[in-house]
Amino acid sequence: MKIWEYQITRYNLKDFAHEEKRDPTAFYCDQRGQCFLHDTSREAADMVLDVLNEEGKKGWELVQFGYHQNDMMCLWKRAAE
Repeated sequence: MKIWEYQITRYNLKDFAHEEKRDPTAFYCDQRGQCFLHDTSREAADMVLDVLNEEGKKGWELVQFGYHQNDMMCLWKRAAE
């Protein structure tokens, strides 16, 4: 039987605006704290892909992700060694 290990990572949506090519308005958060990808351009999609690919290179598989109070939260799993 395979044994899994899990991790949860959080990324503040404001951090996606630090590089000059990245748009701080790529994500929109309403008054209830629900956030979503507002800008569907290639650059905005690349922001999310960069984060996902970084963990994927470490062997983590994305199980679920969502937005909560200005954070993108990701749940990952990989086979335990």
